[in-house]
Amino acid sequence: MKTKIIEGFTLFELLLVIAIIGILSTVLVVVINPGRQLAKARDTQRETDILAILGAIYQYTSEHSGDLPDTDGDPLTSNFPTSLTCIGSSFGCFDLASAGETGETIVPEYMAEIPTDPKTKTSEDYLIMVDANGRLVASASGETRTVTFTK
Repeated sequence: MKTKIIEGFTLFELLLVIAIIGILSTVLVVVINPGRQLAKARDTQRETDILAILGAIYQYTSEHSGDLPDTDGDPLTSNFPTSLTCIGSSFGCFDLASAGETGETIVPEYMAEIPTDPKTKTSEDYLIMVDANGRLVASASGETRTVTFTK
């Protein structure tokens, strides 16, 4: 008499392995938290953008006898914001792209374009000002933290 051996997995074993894989993948997704990782990456992009904006302003300032770029058309006065003001061409915002007294504007001479927020795709989420001590302050509301630099 020959005994026939059947090879393979039982339904219970297959269901158990599938359940274990499901639990491990759920735990992995919770640990990695891709939404938070993407938010942190966008905040890092905001930092880079703010530093680029400040760098362009400082380069302009160093080439123009310490004068900040402004849009009032009068080289004897400055309308550079003294309180946090959005960057852009909308009403109430400071149009940094076209700022400059001697025909040399920030865009395109010092930057190819004003950076935009990685989530909203607008530059108006970036804020800029010069404080009472003459230091530049730039800020953006991030998703995991507020990004602010003072130079």
